[in-house]
Amino acid sequence: MNAFLFRLIGRFGMLVGMLLGVSGITGAQILTKPVKLIVPYAAAGPGDAAARILADGISPILGVPVVVENRPGATGKIAVDAVKNAEPDGYTLFVGGSPQMVLMPILESGAKKSPFEELRMISMFTDYDIVFMAGEQSGIKTMKQLVAKMQVKNNDVSFASIGLPHLTPPGLAFLVMAKSTGGTAQAINYKGQAPGTLDMLAGRITFAAYSLTGMLQYFESGKIVPLAVASPHRLNALPNVPTMAELGYAEFAAANNWQPWIALAAPAKTADSVVSLLNRAVAQAAQASEFKAKLARSGLNARQIIPADQGQAAWREEFEKLSSTLKRFDIRAGDEAR
Repeated sequence: MNAFLFRLIGRFGMLVGMLLGVSGITGAQILTKPVKLIVPYAAAGPGDAAARILADGISPILGVPVVVENRPGATGKIAVDAVKNAEPDGYTLFVGGSPQMVLMPILESGAKKSPFEELRMISMFTDYDIVFMAGEQSGIKTMKQLVAKMQVKNNDVSFASIGLPHLTPPGLAFLVMAKSTGGTAQAINYKGQAPGTLDMLAGRITFAAYSLTGMLQYFESGKIVPLAVASPHRLNALPNVPTMAELGYAEFAAANNWQPWIALAAPAKTADSVVSLLNRAVAQAAQASEFKAKLARSGLNARQIIPADQGQAAWREEFEKLSSTLKRFDIRAGDEAR
């Protein structure tokens, strides 16, 4: 993109910014060139979908193009490093979640122990639910049956993990469930939810802990059986599937909120005015019914948008709670609950 086009985009952004002054985005607080969202995931997954939905939603509000750049690899470090080392001016932002912003900093020896020195929360704008499920060929119909089978410890139970289990919320749900019930299973690592689903359908994998993305068709056909909802409430899409708390797994339920979020974040030294501007843009975008509908179609939930400082506090609170949880259950890097 040449210099003339950048100037044209900038002038257009200033005009839109002034026109949006009635919404709290004033001419003194505007962005004048394209904004880049760095995503630690490959294209087509839920995290990538969330970033693209967000980009489409905030671009007309900010008055500048918002583009998504996928930088997967190194369990998210590549994407985080790209953002933390960028100029803190609002033009290079991060879209990710607790794997990169909570779990990795706690567990990975090569990562800093304080992610708050690297990134600053703008908004936790979406989240998703985790469901324990088993393949029809496993013969498992209930969570109680799965736990009993895991407690036998003859190594014939396998779990479909999205990457290393200790670095993802579904994998962490599996580890805490296994350790709190005295069960074991062999974690088989996949690059995403789709390949693990195929192996579960084929009977090569016993069970998984997945989001609802793409799974309802298999529940309806009976080829995969939903056993329990990890999230603290029953799901509208699965009204007859109990929560782990309802089934009596109190220790599991208390270990985390089990409703993983995806957030927009900026370099740690980004000015308050820029963070506030971006937070208000997300809040405005999130009011649109189409924004919520796009999230729902991707298996994601729309969250109530709270001010950035409250989001920062919620992030820190979760970091401290999970630090305690991982210590209590002795979950470490490389832990696969075998």
